[in-house]
Amino acid sequence: MSDEQFEFLMAIEEYKKANAKLFPTWTEVLEVMKAMGYRKVAAPQPLAGARCREENDTPTVASSPESVPASTA
Repeated sequence: MSDEQFEFLMAIEEYKKANAKLFPTWTEVLEVMKAMGYRKVAAPQPLAGARCREENDTPTVASSPESVPASTA
């Protein structure tokens, strides 16, 4: 586990204890990340290691406008 991952884990644990939450919502996780100083500064990128659930499934990561065919954009 990297130092950055450990710092995030500890921040989530602190949030959970302070707010008596066993499972924070994704909105609360985003709130913790912003409190840690994270900000969106670049265009979205595909997640590393993102896989389809089944062979015929489409990826769950949103596609960028460049990857959408012109007829559907």
